[in-house]
Amino acid sequence: MLGVIAIHTGSSITALSDSAVLVYLLFEVLSRYSVPAFFFISGFGLLSAYRLDKPLHYRSYLLKRLQSVGLPYIVWSLLYIAYYEHYYPGNADLSPSGLFHTLFFGLAVYHIYFLVILIWFYVMFPLWRFLLRLMHRFSLLLSMLLLFFLQLAFNYWTSNFWSYPAQFANYPFLLDLLNYRLNYLPLHYLFVFICGALAAVHYQAFSRLLQKYFNLIALFFVLTVALLCTRFFYLLEVRKYTLEAIANTLHQLSSEGLLYTLASLLFFSALLQKTDKAASFFLRINNLFSSHSFLIYLIHPVFLHQLAFRWPFIFDPKGSLDGLLTYCSVLVLSLVSSLLFTKLFAFLPFLSLLLTGRRK
Repeated sequence: MLGVIAIHTGSSITALSDSAVLVYLLFEVLSRYSVPAFFFISGFGLLSAYRLDKPLHYRSYLLKRLQSVGLPYIVWSLLYIAYYEHYYPGNADLSPSGLFHTLFFGLAVYHIYFLVILIWFYVMFPLWRFLLRLMHRFSLLLSMLLLFFLQLAFNYWTSNFWSYPAQFANYPFLLDLLNYRLNYLPLHYLFVFICGALAAVHYQAFSRLLQKYFNLIALFFVLTVALLCTRFFYLLEVRKYTLEAIANTLHQLSSEGLLYTLASLLFFSALLQKTDKAASFFLRINNLFSSHSFLIYLIHPVFLHQLAFRWPFIFDPKGSLDGLLTYCSVLVLSLVSSLLFTKLFAFLPFLSLLLTGRRK
C-alpha cells in the first residue's frame, strides 16, 4: 500500500532539481515492487486459507472471494466514475456497454485494475492448485527456475514485442483484450503469486530460509537496488530518456524489475520476521497501517487528485520537498478517512460490506 501511493505520487512530480530526481527514483522506480507484492501476499493468503491437502469447494470459495474483492471493486469503480464525471463532465461512457468495458478492464481509476487481476487469480485458483501439485511432484527448485525464466520471457515479449494482425482493428473487443492486457492478465504476476503460495505451503521452511540466509538476502536486495539505480541514471544522463520514459522502462515487468521484486519480497519478509516483538511502537504502527491498508489503497486517489491538481496552491510538486509532503499528506488523509469509515461501519455494517467486502 505504501509503495502504491508512492508510485502514484511520483507521477505528479515535475523534477526541477537533482533532489527531486532522487525522489522520483524512489517513488516511480524503487517503489515498483509493491505492485507484484500485492499478488505475492494474495498467493500467501489463499494457500494459507485453502490448503493443498484439503478439498476445495469451488462454489462457496468463489462466492466468498467475489464478496471480499468483487463487490468492493464494482462499488468503488462506480464511485470513481461518478467522482471524475463530476470534475470532467462527459468524460465517461455511461451506456451499459461503456460501463461493462470500464468494469471489465478496470478503467474507472488508475489503481483499481489490481483488483481485476486479483479476481482472475481467484477465478483460476483450481488451475494454480493443480500447478502447485505438479511442481511438488517433480523438482520444486527446477520448477521454480523454469517458471522464473518463463516469466521473464513472457513479460519481455508482452511488454516489447506484442503485435497482432491489422484486421484485428475490425473487432474492437478483441483489440481491447490485446491493448489492455496489463489490466487483467494474471500471467504477468504468476511467478510472484506462486512464490507467495509456496511460502504459505512451506511456511516453516520459508521462515528458516529467511533466518539462515538473512545476510545473503540483504546483499541480493542491495545489489538489485544498485542495478536499478545504475540503469536509471544511465537512461537519464546517457540515453537522455525523460523521467516518464524511464518509469515505463524500469517497471515491475522488466527483467531488472522482476529481479528487484524477488529481492524485495525476500528482504522485507526477512526484515519483518527479524523484527523484535519487543519493538511495540513499530508493531503498533505496522498493525495500524496493515489493518487499514485496503481502504487507504482504495481511497487515496481522491486525496492525491485534490492535493496535486485541485489545490495546487497548497502543494505544487516541483521538487523533492513538495513530493514528500504530498505523499505524507495523502497517506495521513487516507488513514484518517479509513479510521472514520471504520467507526461508521460499526453502525452501518451494510456499508462496510459494500466498501470493504466484509461485515463489521
